[in-house]
Amino acid sequence: MKMILAVFCILLLVPPSAASINVPVEDETYDILQRLEAEGVIQSSLLATRPLSRKEVARLIHEAEMNYDGGSLFIRRLIQSLKKKFRDELIGTKHISIDYIKPLDRLYAGYIYADGNPREIVYNNDGDDYRKGSNARLGFTSRAVLGRFSLFINPETRYSEDATDIVMKRVYGTVGLSGLVLELGKDSQWWGPGRHGSILLSNNPEPMKIVKLTNPHPVLLPWAFRYLGPFNFTFFATELGKERVVPKPYLWGMRFDFKPVPYVEIGLQRTALLGGEGRSEDLETWWESFTGMGENPGVDVAGDPQNNEAGDQRMGFDLKLTLPMKWQPVQIYAEGAGEDEAGGMPTKWAYLGGVYLPRILGLERLELRAEYANIYLKDLPHVWYNHDIYRTGYRYKGKVIGHHVGTDSRDLFFEMSYLVPEVNGWIKLSYDKEKHNLSGSTSSTNTDGSRPVKTESSVGMKFDVWRGMSVEGRYVYARLKDFEGLPEKDSRINLFTLEMSYNF
Repeated sequence: MKMILAVFCILLLVPPSAASINVPVEDETYDILQRLEAEGVIQSSLLATRPLSRKEVARLIHEAEMNYDGGSLFIRRLIQSLKKKFRDELIGTKHISIDYIKPLDRLYAGYIYADGNPREIVYNNDGDDYRKGSNARLGFTSRAVLGRFSLFINPETRYSEDATDIVMKRVYGTVGLSGLVLELGKDSQWWGPGRHGSILLSNNPEPMKIVKLTNPHPVLLPWAFRYLGPFNFTFFATELGKERVVPKPYLWGMRFDFKPVPYVEIGLQRTALLGGEGRSEDLETWWESFTGMGENPGVDVAGDPQNNEAGDQRMGFDLKLTLPMKWQPVQIYAEGAGEDEAGGMPTKWAYLGGVYLPRILGLERLELRAEYANIYLKDLPHVWYNHDIYRTGYRYKGKVIGHHVGTDSRDLFFEMSYLVPEVNGWIKLSYDKEKHNLSGSTSSTNTDGSRPVKTESSVGMKFDVWRGMSVEGRYVYARLKDFEGLPEKDSRINLFTLEMSYNF
């Protein structure tokens, strides 16, 4: 705790910086930055915590230009594609701040068709639910940066064959403080190096209404802390709403990222649920949750006392190792988190691991990724993302806040990509296999004790067709076996998506 307070005080002494809009967590910018990082072209990046600000991306673009040795035209084209996209944050070759207002920044329209209920194959998309049959999405984004203040708005119209809704997908404002940025509004976050899933925080649910404090650019801390290398911290808090067994609980989280050496990135993270109707929410309760000492006694929904209940807490770490070898660069990453605490340390671990090859045997346009996640504890069924008091679980509006595969499950994912930076494009082939309810126990979602299995294959492509206009399409074929609620125990679903967008 003393170290946390010391770091916070140090960050307050960092010179002020202007506010900036975030790059959405699902944006392809992160794929390009990871490629440049794996090639050794950028080294001060901390990419395991998303979103990054547009100004931070501009800083990394400048670093990539400084480190680019002119050896690969392909890498140069990747850098150029980022420079074009972030031209508002870049002037010449320097990363400097300018004010702007863009009432219409991006306009997009999408069509989605599914021949069955696609709920099991739609995830990591800000909680957007598609229905069987035809669906459509129409929206735009607006952004403005004025000195220390910024604003982002993303309204969207959603159509399906039985309903039409207008939603505010994202809306937030930021203000730059002394070395910090305070964000208020509705936005998604992603914690961890995984690309197909994240154990504690992902964009699987709808963006939450958050208060978030972070330092916008990595900093070097003084004294002995300088050996941590580039350092970043994030703290957020939100209320999860009233449609829960315990209405209106709070969720908060904090994360630290640092690079002690250029090719090793480390993250420490923690989230906790506390309070809610019928439970203590005073400052002492927050302090005890923050320090991990526990919560004050509360009452559950049945009115029974919950003595010395520590709330619903999770803690973990992640590690990413980059080996930018000339003949074959590679990134290896791992993430682990504990559902509960024992003896002051996390326990009941879930984990995720992956390997990323940014090129294969000299074929620099071809990338390969493999990722595996295990959210299953032998002899402890349905522990992860569930809780005895907060029985709605670690979910927001029905969606798991962490890894989309959910509790008592495993997930194996492969993806091969072919990059075409000349048209800001790519082609991707992927395969995913999920196994659920591995304990075979009965639960609210598996009343017969079945063990559902999903296999999913997809192909997608995206490219620019004219100036700022781009087209993106995807086809998914999934086979779902023993999923309750489906008309057949062995179901097959086809999903097709097409989106056109224009960047002004």
